[in-house]
Parts: sequence; structure tokens; C-alpha cells
Amino acid sequence: MITRLFAAIILFTSLLISGEKNPVARSGIDSVASTLYAEGNYWKLMEYAKQFSADTLSAKFNFFLGMSYAALSEPQRAQEFLRRSIALDSVKLQYRYQYARILSQTGLYNDAIDQLTQCIAIDSTYIPAHFQLGLTYAAQKKHPEKEVEIFSSLINRNPRDFLSLYYIAEAKKRLGESDSAYMYLRLSLSANPRYYPALIAVSNYLNNKKQYSEALPYYLLADTLRNDNKDLKFQIGECYRKLEDLPKAKTYFSRAIALDTANALYHAQLAYAYYSAGQFDSSVAEYQLAILNDSENPQYYTNLALVYKKLDMTDRVAQAYLNAVRVQHPDVIAYTYNDLAAFYMQKKLWRKTIAAYQRALDVNPDLIDPYYYMGVSHMNMDEIQSAILMFKKFLQKTENNPEKRGQMYSAEKMIEYLKNLKKKN
Repeated sequence: MITRLFAAIILFTSLLISGEKNPVARSGIDSVASTLYAEGNYWKLMEYAKQFSADTLSAKFNFFLGMSYAALSEPQRAQEFLRRSIALDSVKLQYRYQYARILSQTGLYNDAIDQLTQCIAIDSTYIPAHFQLGLTYAAQKKHPEKEVEIFSSLINRNPRDFLSLYYIAEAKKRLGESDSAYMYLRLSLSANPRYYPALIAVSNYLNNKKQYSEALPYYLLADTLRNDNKDLKFQIGECYRKLEDLPKAKTYFSRAIALDTANALYHAQLAYAYYSAGQFDSSVAEYQLAILNDSENPQYYTNLALVYKKLDMTDRVAQAYLNAVRVQHPDVIAYTYNDLAAFYMQKKLWRKTIAAYQRALDVNPDLIDPYYYMGVSHMNMDEIQSAILMFKKFLQKTENNPEKRGQMYSAEKMIEYLKNLKKKN
């Protein structure tokens, strides 16, 4: 059975015999184009258009054809036909407005602004053109003061226009007016309490102000609206961690990891939460997963060393520090050797202490403290002459350094004590 639409197509095509410029025929052809577009039959509309020469198509037909190409993500062809529709009917706002939208979507912002400005010149009350003009300036990110001006005019017409309130806030942020932006975000949420972008923006503002308990309700509401945002779950976990609610922090870090198991930062922060809660074995496991996904981050190795310290695993502490050295920037390697040496010293592993401090000095000869602690280590091994030598080097390095006055006094007393001890022996 032939459908009504197909019958209409046959009928209006047959009217071409009597001339494509026949007003009745043109009206019927446009009606078919309108119906095909409204039904989403974009390919059929394109096939239908092939029956006519381009210069016989009306402004309306060109418009529907252009919008069909736009719907099929072919902006260049869409622009071509929309330009034709404007050339045929230059005062039709909808044609120029949709053309401007597609120009903006393809990054042709100045051209879009020009078209939207012409729309407003034709009809200053046409709200969509004002709003799209604001969005186009926002996409450029070059003229935030223009955005504020445009969206403010829209709010003057409708104080509960939550979208314009939100976009003013974004412009205010780019102008460096974060407190003013926050005020507009709150107004946006008062008009639409479940507007997701504004919820996130308010949460982030409060989070950056370290007002974690105030940020949490907004984050949590946003999470109920969009349950698949891994970064949002991570931020909620961070808020709970900073508020020292470790059980909830671990819950949300785990939920973030469930959505992205390869994110090293998520594993590292869960590891830190476990560490803070005294769950050291779990912390080790999460740091190892963080390292598995980002083996070039020295902080993960350094933090892992701290956990191994709590577990009294000397060899693993040392290995973690050495792994950190392997991936660290040269400027900070010496300080990692310092940390390793301090750990060895705490364990009274004097020979290893000296070796680690020596590695620190090999990397950065300008360090001072290693000489003092190497002296202490030699002294504890009854290596009197070596201890005296290290203390003397320390004093040479600290000459005219008032910050080291206490250690200098101690080194002098140590040298005096060791010399007397040597005489007795």
C-alpha cells in the first residue's frame, strides 16, 4: 500500500511538468520537505532534493535541507544551504539564527556574532539570538565583560533565568571576580536547585575556600543527579578525608576506583586514607596499585616508604626510597637520600646511615647536615678519627651560620669529647 507521504511526493513531483516556479507546486514541495525533516528522514529529504535544480529551491526548502545536514553532523554542507536560505529570505530570523548556531559550533565565532547581531537588529525582542550571542562570546573566552552585559540584559527581563545567571557566574570567574561569581551561582540554584553545572561550580568554590562541610551537600546532590561521574566521587572522598571522616572517604574513593580502576591518583588517595586510619596493609596494597598505574610518580614511592616504616619493614623502606630516587628530578634526589639516611639512623644502622648520607652529598655537595649525622654515626661505631673529621667538616660548612648555632655547639663538644677519649685510649 502506498503511504500518504509517498503519494504526496509523486503528486508534487508530477507538478514539475507544469513548471518548477508554479506557486502551488512550490508550496507542495516545501510541505514535503517540512514533513521529511520533522520526521527525521534526512536522507530521504536529500534524495528528494536531487529531483530539482538548485536555483529553483525555495528559502524554506534550503533551510530544511541545511538543517538536515546539520543533524547528520555535516556542518559545511549545512552552512552552504543555510546561506542560500538567507540569500532568498534575508529577514527570516529562524534561518539566520540557526546558521549562526552552526557557525558557532564549528568555531567560526566572529561570523556567528555577525549573524546574531543582524538577528537582533531585525528584532531586538528575539531572546534566542541574545542568548546564543552570549554563548558565542563565552565559547571564545575573550570578552567576559560582553558576556556579563548580554546575560545581565536577559536577567533584567527574567530574574529567574537560571542559565543566564550561571553563564554570568562563569564570566565573572574569568574576570577574576570569584566571590561575585559565587553569588550568581547561588541565584542560579535558587531558580533551579538541581542544575548540575551550578552545583559543581558552587561545590568547587567552597572546596577551594576549604569550606568542606559546606561544599559536601552540593557535591552529594550532584552525585544523586549524575551517578557516573568518577571525579565527583573522588572530590566527595577528598572532602570527607579533609573532614577526617575516613570511613566515608574510603567509600567514595572506592566508588571512584570502581568507575576507573586505572586511575593512580584515586588509588593513592585511598591508600592515604587507609594510612590515616592505621590500616597499613591495605594502604600498601593501594599504593602498589597506584604505582602499577603510574610508575613514574616519586611521591607514591616515598609515601609507600612511610607505610613500610609503620610496618617496621626496613628492607622495603629502603627499596621504596631507592625507587623514588630512580624517577625523581635530580634537584630533589639528595633529599630522598637524606630521608633514607634518617630512617637508617633511627634504626641504628650506622653503616647504612653513612652510606645514604654520602649518596646525598654526592648528588648535592652543598648540603650541611649530613656531615653532622655522619659524625654521630661514626662516633656510635667507635670510629673516633672519622667522627672528628665529619664534625670538623660540619663546622667549616656552618661558619657564620646562626641557624646552626645549636648543632655547632654540639659538634664542638663532640670533638672535644672524642679527642679526650682518644688520649685516654
